[in-house]
Amino acid sequence: MSTVKVKVKVSVLISHLEKALAERQARYKNQEKEQAKYEKAVEQYNLAVLKLIKSGKGTIDEAERFRGYQKTDKRKGKVSFTATIWLDAGSLPDEPERPECYPDYHYRTECEEITQAIRVLKLTDEQYVSASTYASVAKYL
Repeated sequence: MSTVKVKVKVSVLISHLEKALAERQARYKNQEKEQAKYEKAVEQYNLAVLKLIKSGKGTIDEAERFRGYQKTDKRKGKVSFTATIWLDAGSLPDEPERPECYPDYHYRTECEEITQAIRVLKLTDEQYVSASTYASVAKYL
């Protein structure tokens, strides 16, 4: 059985870790914009589906009245219900994909660990990284 020996330069690893840190920071910074964009796309999708239903392209499979009490809405004549409607698959617009959530605690933990790894690597006099050091930071690359 043969083993593979890989030598990674410290400077190369530092630059890749800095790039990974910048990517995480950009992803976290743009998270709210992506969520707002998604919500707007969902709103457009819902309007498109409602337009198809109003034009008579779907058939109602079942409908159920919502019987919950709504204290804040006192308008008369309002009825809430849930309906299952069958539409042709070809007529449906593409449903927007939800952006991946990047929780605050993940962001802080990962950024802190990457920053610490960069600091330690900048302090070393070695030209190459040991296998155990590389293995501990490889998950961030």
